[in-house]
Amino acid sequence: MKSWIVLLFMTTPLWSAFEYAGSDVILQGSAESVVASDHLYAAYLINPAISASVDKNQLGIQYFQPFNLTGVHYGSLIGHFRMGRFGGGLSVSSFGNDVYQETQLVGNISRTIVSARLAIGMNMRWNQLRVQNYDSINFVGIDAGIQYLLHPGIMMGFSIQNLNQPSRKPEEIPLITRWGMAFRMGENFHTFISLEKDSWYPASIRIGCEARINKTLTLHSGLNSSPTTPSLGLTLSRNVVAIHYAFQYHFDLGGTHFWGISLRP
Repeated sequence: MKSWIVLLFMTTPLWSAFEYAGSDVILQGSAESVVASDHLYAAYLINPAISASVDKNQLGIQYFQPFNLTGVHYGSLIGHFRMGRFGGGLSVSSFGNDVYQETQLVGNISRTIVSARLAIGMNMRWNQLRVQNYDSINFVGIDAGIQYLLHPGIMMGFSIQNLNQPSRKPEEIPLITRWGMAFRMGENFHTFISLEKDSWYPASIRIGCEARINKTLTLHSGLNSSPTTPSLGLTLSRNVVAIHYAFQYHFDLGGTHFWGISLRP
């Protein structure tokens, strides 16, 4: 019964602008609160300006089954690179089953300016939605974002997703705005807070934190206020390889396990 409810929810016209497509294990473990992060390689999917602040190249693979539904799968490949004042990224993701399928390709570019205190960035998203026995829908969305260093250890970020409202019916592609701050408390502890407004839904507050226990273990946690969704995660690192895991719990639909592995050449 739960599977039919979730699939009906997901096949509402362009359900929440590809809610999971292009996401990442650490982002989910932090409740996607990292709008102003300066070190998470996949965070440019939330704020395009962030790729200019992350100083390491990284490539990651993700997989999960939403709410542990049999037959519904998500997989993605997310890459980030940095070159001088420029940052960039490329990701591809697929989400759904034989009946309903979302595919997304994201290209990112960003740059630091103003003595590297300010970063600006843009994402271009090619999206395809296919439902069995219906024509597929294709569109290109544009995201824009900024990030500013307010004070050593304090970052602020702002982004708009689907800025160009890419659809014949703009109400089908929700405009999503995000604002957030990140606080670095020493070298091993970060906290995040963000406000997100999807034009379809009420605003949500998201908080998260990250604690690096040692060179091998990093813990992540987060909370989304609407719907109330707590999450926990961890990263195990060894040399250039990192293994990621997160668990997110929806009080109506159940839990989701997120898995990933990344390489830092």
